[in-house]
Amino acid sequence: MIQIRNLWKKFGKLQVLGGMNLDIQDGETLVILGPSGIGKSVLLKHIIGLLKPDAGSIDVDGTRITDLSGPKLLKAIQHMGMLFQGSALFDSMNIEDNTGFSLHQRGGFSEAEIKDRVDYALKVVGLEGTQKKMPSELSGGMRKRAALARMIVYRPKIVLYDEPTTGLDPIIAMQINELIVKTKEELKATSVVVTHDMFSALYVGDRLALIRDGKIAHIDQPGEFLKIDDPMIKFLYRSISQDPRSLKEKNQHGRSD
Repeated sequence: MIQIRNLWKKFGKLQVLGGMNLDIQDGETLVILGPSGIGKSVLLKHIIGLLKPDAGSIDVDGTRITDLSGPKLLKAIQHMGMLFQGSALFDSMNIEDNTGFSLHQRGGFSEAEIKDRVDYALKVVGLEGTQKKMPSELSGGMRKRAALARMIVYRPKIVLYDEPTTGLDPIIAMQINELIVKTKEELKATSVVVTHDMFSALYVGDRLALIRDGKIAHIDQPGEFLKIDDPMIKFLYRSISQDPRSLKEKNQHGRSD
């Protein structure tokens, strides 16, 4: 679904991406791990076309988006959605208008269709009844869920998450993890999650990848990834008190703790 080849990006003298190569498979959830400031979010912004690389290419669903700009780029990425770290809700709009914003912008939907889609998206993320509330009236976790509803309302094929659990308490972070899994199932989407939260990575990821020196240092399925003899992987895994994979299995069988 996404093919990245020899991707380079520098900001001033800081080399962020240094010849990165990566294949992201159709329908999988790939988690990009690494400490803050290592280029995870920069990679996401390249995938969705917000940044242009200094060199290299990105093909998304067969289209080389690094060669596009303007309306052609917008058309190529219209099936993609991104959950920003700060939620990025419009402060002047209520939750209903925030959620339906992209549908109004795209056109082709009746007001009844937009309302139905908005109500459904808010129900998926557990925010039914908040349509007339303003973002300032919601908690941080609720704003994150509202941003997720705004993203899934137009049913993207590719979903990008930028540090989705950062700054949230463990209970709210777990709710977001569960929603990431649920969103993938609802949309049958390809998902890319960037985080330094190993608990979240193991809960949502089909494969995990570690960035180092602007490249993918390691990539594998969770069980094999944890066996890699790398100090950063060991540090990230030691930072969690419970392996979340068993908890995920319980929740999927309706026995949530």
